Amino acid sequence: MIIMDKKLNYNSNNSNNILNYHIPDKNLKKNIISWLGYLNLEKGFSKKTILSYEIDFRKFLNFLCWHKNYKNVDLSILSKDEFEHIMKTDFNFKKIELTANELFFLNYNQIRPYLFFIFFLNYKKTSRRRIVAAIKSFYRFLYKKKGIKIDSSILTKLKGPKIDLALPRPIKVEEIKNIINEIQNSKQINWIKKRNIAMIIIIYGCGLRIAEMLSIKYQEIPINKLKGYIKIVGKGNRERLVPLIPIVLKSINEYLESCPFNFNNETFLFLGKNFKKLNPGIFQRDFRKIRKKLGLHKSFTPHALRHSFATHMLEGGADVRTIQKLLGHKSLKSTQIYTEVSQTQLSKLYEKFNPRKKISVNIK
Repeated sequence: MIIMDKKLNYNSNNSNNILNYHIPDKNLKKNIISWLGYLNLEKGFSKKTILSYEIDFRKFLNFLCWHKNYKNVDLSILSKDEFEHIMKTDFNFKKIELTANELFFLNYNQIRPYLFFIFFLNYKKTSRRRIVAAIKSFYRFLYKKKGIKIDSSILTKLKGPKIDLALPRPIKVEEIKNIINEIQNSKQINWIKKRNIAMIIIIYGCGLRIAEMLSIKYQEIPINKLKGYIKIVGKGNRERLVPLIPIVLKSINEYLESCPFNFNNETFLFLGKNFKKLNPGIFQRDFRKIRKKLGLHKSFTPHALRHSFATHMLEGGADVRTIQKLLGHKSLKSTQIYTEVSQTQLSKLYEKFNPRKKISVNIK
């Protein structure tokens, strides 16, 4: 389904999409469409992020419609089963029975019951943080772009749960080699083996996200050259130039030579059996199978190859600013997490190999 207006090109195949609901208040519907368009065109959010925000916001509106009629229900005494029953039987998933004014002029305290609701449904901290971000995004849009006077407490006091910082787990080079050897020795079709190896090498060799890698087109690759550059469009539509080192280009050329398809300038580089852009789930599934076969840690994912690129670059002497540019991070803070990984590894090596463990001194 594609919803179009002057500011929006929002694509969603979700049959429960909020714009499929019956929304009697035209002003409310218009502003929801404008908000989604704002996330797309001005904020540069990916389709995946916009869809997540839309789903989160839709559930929030479902709750508001229910809570409007059941304000006297004491949520604190309900069990998780009762919360789930309310959501399954009492929520109206076809109609948003709210007016624009009811939604626009909510105050902070009227939103808090929903945070309580999702907490007792055992939503993960990451999900609850994203839900809060979606709600605040909508009200920030109303205030900044539409000039609507909202309750400022929504933007200043509404906060998601704190999340413990999880350090990325880099993969050892030997483990990457083992994965590649396992693919080479598998019974898969030859060109698919070459494709999967090329994808592993380009993610690790260039620090790409899976979506960035799968968006590369044939015409963007310097074919039959020893080195070159490629323009990558990452999160927030931020562009960056990434060097293609010889081993990356060699693996891509080997894949192209073995591939049975005829490429043209508009063809995506990495294809599935149907000659269409490869579905990321297929690559992740194949990767997961090999990981389990080799008995590797569950953190060994395609995205972990990107983490390994950054960590190994840092250990090799690259400065954080350079790594920030190569990864396409907007904030240096996002890149600095890899310095923590290196320091943690350094501490472990220090504890393991420090000479003091080999010296025994008796002090009298």
